[in-house]
Amino acid sequence: DEYLAPDSSAEMYHFIGKDISYFHTLFWPAVLHGSGFRRPTAVFVHGFLTVNGQKMSKSRGTFITARRYLERLPPEPLRYYFAAKLGNGVDDIDLSLEDFTARVNSDIVGKVVNIASRCAPFIERGGGQLAPQLPDPGLYGEFIAAAPRIAALYDSRDYSAAMREIMLFADRANQYVDANKPWALAKDPARADDVRAVATQGINLFRVLMTWLAPVLPAMARGAGEFLATPLERWDAPTQPLLGTAIGRYAPLATRLDPKVVATLVEDGPAAPK
Repeated sequence: DEYLAPDSSAEMYHFIGKDISYFHTLFWPAVLHGSGFRRPTAVFVHGFLTVNGQKMSKSRGTFITARRYLERLPPEPLRYYFAAKLGNGVDDIDLSLEDFTARVNSDIVGKVVNIASRCAPFIERGGGQLAPQLPDPGLYGEFIAAAPRIAALYDSRDYSAAMREIMLFADRANQYVDANKPWALAKDPARADDVRAVATQGINLFRVLMTWLAPVLPAMARGAGEFLATPLERWDAPTQPLLGTAIGRYAPLATRLDPKVVATLVEDGPAAPK
């Protein structure tokens, strides 16, 4: 009754495929209304999923079950790929296995995870403690200022636009690390504080990015929270940077997808070892 009573104040959304839009936007709401139940707050309609540009079909070898996928790959890369292609309209989206492999390896591994994997060793060598202040608070402020805009994209279900925006900021974070070259500074023992400061900036930018990605990559966000010694549960938590605190030892949060393994989603091939 809390959800379905006519006077319920709960928000209830239905997500459906475009082939059943008549039923879910006309007949089913009428049945609910006639039966004394409330109607959904809104009905969101999505298009079809194709594989390698073709309709999912067993005879064509383009039919992928969830079980077959999970026997070979973790769910998070697929969650990200769908989010990166999914808008708020009824357009079809295509699971191109080649593009899937390239995009996940480029965005998740090459951009986001790369920031933490490059900066964490310098914090570890400095005793595992973050610097007491950010060397570029202005850049950090630009990240924080973008949070409401990205939240609005999530709220409007324009997930592909949200992912594009987040990856642009991931590029900014990597550019910061590249420009300040902590690996070069580390060659001079007298620059140890500068090295730690640059790495602290990178780690904090990574924290913001992972907070933004947590709705799409929850398992990866939990791992990042363990590494940072603070959970990534609140959208507004990064308003205050992590400074002067200890972080954990970095462990890989994502690995590159093997094209050969990805190909077995639609070809005969063994599942990945457990």
